[in-house]
Amino acid sequence: MAARVMNHFRRNFPLLLVAGSLLLAAPARAQSASDKAAAEALFHEGRKLFDAGNYPAACAKLAESERLDPAPGTLLNLAGCYEKNGQTASAWATFKEAASASHQKGRTDWEELARTRAAALEPNLSRLTITVLAPSTDGLQVLRDGAVVGQAELGTAIPVDPGTHVIDATAPKRTAFHQSVDVAGSGGSQTVSVPELAVDAGAGSAGGGESGGTSPGSTQRLVGLVVTGAGVVGIGIGAVFGVIAMNKENSALNGNCTGDRCNQQGVQLGQDAHSAATASTIAFGVGAAAVAGGLALYFLAPKNPSTPTVGLRASALPGGASLGIVGAW
Repeated sequence: MAARVMNHFRRNFPLLLVAGSLLLAAPARAQSASDKAAAEALFHEGRKLFDAGNYPAACAKLAESERLDPAPGTLLNLAGCYEKNGQTASAWATFKEAASASHQKGRTDWEELARTRAAALEPNLSRLTITVLAPSTDGLQVLRDGAVVGQAELGTAIPVDPGTHVIDATAPKRTAFHQSVDVAGSGGSQTVSVPELAVDAGAGSAGGGESGGTSPGSTQRLVGLVVTGAGVVGIGIGAVFGVIAMNKENSALNGNCTGDRCNQQGVQLGQDAHSAATASTIAFGVGAAAVAGGLALYFLAPKNPSTPTVGLRASALPGGASLGIVGAW
């Protein structure tokens, strides 16, 4: 029992010693037993790292302990760790959070300590101001160190930890803005001005892989010309089969047929003439359809359409062939 009390005492005892702080701090919200156990272990490990002067690692352990099992004492320890690590803005904000948490728990001694430490840090906070020249840009998003900057923060000197900070600004179909800035400690300040983002000339190109500035509309018109040409070829094939059909029929009638009677050669020539005539009709029909479709593709090409997929398909038929258009546009 005594060991358990001592463990809770170490868990909630602030890094900055406060007289009369032996009362246990209740958890901020219900946590699972495993979370509490992990938080306890992380807290003790963080204190060991702090005592060894390894502040970055200590702060990480204490922050995770606070996340798993929030407590005013942990916040005070974490704030003190941030201060030792030179993260003055993080320390200031965490001390203020610790003051609020201590007030809720009735720990006026911890609350007073946290407010005093925050007040001592405030005059020497480093600050970063971000201004935007065109805040009304559609879809504009500004980020500081990867975190979104709210509209209300723009133009305001916001406390930041000393060191390098990265500012990014993006918007649809605009060239992104990126800038790194070093903010000095002990009250240093910097201002980053985000210019109006330039329009990205290549943002509207379909698929991003077209070269030579070719637009989708011009691609569709080119396809329309190709299909129209194929249609003309189809009409030409129909004409050839038509001539063959007429020659076969003339040959059948020339000495091979008398009235309604034909010899064997006449019958064969008549069948060949019929097949050629059928192929001619099909070729003429497909060719005319291709010409009509190709002209439609050419003249109805929109400014920014999807690139059409069009092709020709040929297939054999009894006594002839067929030529068709396949695809989508």
